Amino acid sequence: MTDPKTIDDMTVEEREEFLVTLAESLLLSASIAKHEGDDLGLEMEKLGKQLLMDAASIAADGARKADEVVLTAINLLAKFELGNPGSRTIH
Repeated sequence: MTDPKTIDDMTVEEREEFLVTLAESLLLSASIAKHEGDDLGLEMEKLGKQLLMDAASIAADGARKADEVVLTAINLLAKFELGNPGSRTIH
């Protein structure tokens, strides 16, 4: 098994695929959060939709821009998971 790649090591196509997967996770978590009345749902939904629309351009802009978006998304997902430990949205 190979070591996971960092964003710096990914090709543009790999970064885009990763960002789309992250967007889908945000949207799933947003749906759960909104159902549970968690205010993070709106923020996760907004970022998830934006990521789906802009994944290609963010990936093409390079690892630095992708890093910023990924950190924001992971932070939101972690906050949601901490507030809802049984949600299992982070895998």
